[in-house]
Amino acid sequence: MRSLSGLTGIIMLVATSTALAEVKAREVPMRWQQAAISDGGELYGELCAVCHGKSGKGDGPAAGALKKSTPDLTVLASNNGGIFPQESVEDTITGKASTQSHGTVDMPIWGAAFEGVRPDWKPFRRGALAQQRIHNLTEYLSTIQVK
Repeated sequence: MRSLSGLTGIIMLVATSTALAEVKAREVPMRWQQAAISDGGELYGELCAVCHGKSGKGDGPAAGALKKSTPDLTVLASNNGGIFPQESVEDTITGKASTQSHGTVDMPIWGAAFEGVRPDWKPFRRGALAQQRIHNLTEYLSTIQVK
């Protein structure tokens, strides 16, 4: 009986250690290189929410430190006649549609950053990965639009 309780104790210890390791791993912020291979919601949470806020309303913890007010990303469709401006959003993220806040220290141009994720890949494959990440992020933004 004693060995059974010892075995139970060991199993509990391993399970607790595993759970604590998972919690600790979630507490460590994801680096942007890791986020670049995540889905759109994860990308947004790791890269954009600090300025644009968790809900996308422009009220992230770093928004007050920026030179310009952070845009409310939940009204992109309503500001565009009810149609989500997919191409415009992608161009802004990649840096094709440059604004004062994009491309400065305040807001990185994610297209170039995503292409640097896999420097050992050929340029075409790096570009495809970057485009997929931008597409996933843009698709996520389309889901947080106000009705």
